[in-house]
Amino acid sequence: MKMIATKRFRAFVALTALLILAVGGGAGAGPAAAPQPVSGGSLSIAYVTTAPHIDLHQVNQGAVNEVAHYFYETLYDRDPNGKVIPLLVKEEQITPDGLTWTLKLQPNVKFHDGTPLNAAAVKWNFDRKINRRFTLFDILPFRTIEAVDELTLRLTLTRPAPNLRPNISTKTFAIYSPTWAQRVGDEGMRLNAVGTGPFTVAEFRPNEILRLRKNPNYWQKGLPYLDEVVFRVVNDNNTRATMIQARDVDVAQSLSVQDIRRLKTTPGFKILEGIGSQQAYITLNNAKPPLDDVKVRRAINHAVDKEAIIRNVYLGGGKVAQAVYANPTIDGYVPAGSWKFDQNAARALLDEAGWRMGPGGVRVKDGRPMQLELITRRGGSPGDYETSEIVQGMLKQVGIDVRLVVLESATFVPRVTLPRDRANYDMVYLTVGTFTGDIEYILQTFYHSSSAAPRYFNRAHYGNPVVDQLIEQSLKATTAKSRNSIYMGQIMRTVFNDAPILQLIDMPQELAVRDNVHSIFLEPAGNNWPAKYAWKTR
Repeated sequence: MKMIATKRFRAFVALTALLILAVGGGAGAGPAAAPQPVSGGSLSIAYVTTAPHIDLHQVNQGAVNEVAHYFYETLYDRDPNGKVIPLLVKEEQITPDGLTWTLKLQPNVKFHDGTPLNAAAVKWNFDRKINRRFTLFDILPFRTIEAVDELTLRLTLTRPAPNLRPNISTKTFAIYSPTWAQRVGDEGMRLNAVGTGPFTVAEFRPNEILRLRKNPNYWQKGLPYLDEVVFRVVNDNNTRATMIQARDVDVAQSLSVQDIRRLKTTPGFKILEGIGSQQAYITLNNAKPPLDDVKVRRAINHAVDKEAIIRNVYLGGGKVAQAVYANPTIDGYVPAGSWKFDQNAARALLDEAGWRMGPGGVRVKDGRPMQLELITRRGGSPGDYETSEIVQGMLKQVGIDVRLVVLESATFVPRVTLPRDRANYDMVYLTVGTFTGDIEYILQTFYHSSSAAPRYFNRAHYGNPVVDQLIEQSLKATTAKSRNSIYMGQIMRTVFNDAPILQLIDMPQELAVRDNVHSIFLEPAGNNWPAKYAWKTR
């Protein structure tokens, strides 16, 4: 059997510092000696969230994952290069058939309430996830979960799972103190957190503030460096930019491309950049006419100039997406292609679908004009509203009348996460990140017909029996290599040809930071910027 020992995070922190020096910009930046970590201080972060609570087991959202790094930990984590590494696991043994995993936990780890981390605690967390049928519970192919002894957990699987490590590194599989959780119940777990992480929750007011304090008993000695981290919910991107430029916060997320470019040349700031798994797209409701017609969906894809969006919204950043929801950062990605910008082809497809040009330049079929709503936000993610405006104008040119509906972040997710019979929206501007870093996440939560909202994230209500069958077959593969080589190209090309969404761009990841802040890195699968081991120079 194979055994892998944990690499401690001291090297992780050192590597992070070097990476930040490599990607940090700003006016006057030049070669400099790596700063030494300094203990103390408070870090303030302006970010966007739609999350009403912090019970990680119940949700799988980027904004929740962003803060989860600080107070909850998982069995595995990712280093600044995106590699999956052990965290709460010290050693692992896997049988040759891949069906039995024996995990040895880190010794002498305690939860924030003093409860010791042990195998029984980890089992309790997996049991809660599975028994309550919380999000992503069914990507765990567990037949049995057994606490063998104090620090040994044995997982027996129903099938080989070459992607188990990246799956359970996702923050929705965070490990809670069962002592605390059973005492406070579900409501308590929504409004507080007791994990093993480097910080504890001092204050949480949903949609306002999350204040974290240093865990003095953190199991990785010498960490963290900061005394406090404060997340401030600021849903307007202009306000976030103003706050960091006025030095009211140290870090600002999801700024406009224009603000990012300006801060790159402003003394006292740096822009951290990286390639993550995030893709911008517009979902098309495949269950609702006229978007239930593949010709109409293909026409919409042909009608939109993605390169123009990259030039005008992202000022040259990003790339035209070459697959539905997936990009080259994830294991199993296969490029399927992009729809060529060709408005004549779009017009021809709409004609074939029976939509003829009518009065006022709007297409009509059976007396009904082609009028659609596009739901979007302002500043929920960089370029959301601006991209929606461009799409509106380009679709008008081929005879599709689109009305923009702008929602606040707090109401956005509930409005567009509805079952098929209640999903009365037409189009929605969204972004997606592959939080596990593995294609199986996309297969099971976006492509499969059973993944339709609200169960998972298939808000397009897309389904194809051929794709479903191929996915089921791919899950039986014994290695990621065989899965990828046999199934991925066929699955991804089939989905692409069905055009379930308006496929747009793979987005750049950028973060504005004051230049006295060090050791923040991009976690590429989740598109997060953990600062749990960051420090500030005076």
